Amino acid sequence: MSAGIHAWAWLWLPLTLVVVVPVWRMVDESSYRLHFENELGFAENGTALLLVLGIYAGILVWRRRAQLPHRLLGLWFGLVGLGCVYFAGEELSWGQSLFHWDTPQLMEEVNDQGETNIHNISSWFDQKPRLLLELWVLIGGVLFHLWSQATGRSFPPDHWAHWFWPVRKLIPVSVLALIVMLPKRILELFGSLPPPPFDIRETELQEFLFAIFLSLYLWSVLKRLQEKGA
Repeated sequence: MSAGIHAWAWLWLPLTLVVVVPVWRMVDESSYRLHFENELGFAENGTALLLVLGIYAGILVWRRRAQLPHRLLGLWFGLVGLGCVYFAGEELSWGQSLFHWDTPQLMEEVNDQGETNIHNISSWFDQKPRLLLELWVLIGGVLFHLWSQATGRSFPPDHWAHWFWPVRKLIPVSVLALIVMLPKRILELFGSLPPPPFDIRETELQEFLFAIFLSLYLWSVLKRLQEKGA
């Protein structure tokens, strides 16, 4: 069965982002800072929009969970969908970025940026979930496929692993999501940071790519379920 997702989504969109964002920063820094990195800019809004699409796919997968070969897969995809809800909600400060309400006093006291979100409260709600997601992208989006290619191992459609592991079409966005942080991390080992005009917000770009990965992961499962039920 095919993954049912088009090349513009799994290949051209992530590639375009990785090329355009640094070029945008080099050509027009002020426009880049205003329209990409801004709280209501392209990065956060685009990330949230992609995640909404993933949430929608997750709901439809959940409704078809009886078609999956193992009941725990329904739970897994439900958790991925909820992860998209959390990710999108935090990106938009649960609507505060759009509707500009005042941060509740209790939240303002514990949030280091005074916003209505929890990822600015503790690393347990920010860096650690990000690390888990990055590990899943590495393992599921890259290493599993390297192992599968090296061993010639594949799984039939009635096997739980056929549904659990991301499809091969997610390899490009997985690789890109991992490598966009490499230059900064390597330079940090030597106590340095990327110099202008390479000082982009790598985390924002990586989050955008993570959103593509999660949304396409759920959409690929949905498309295969639809093919199975056709």
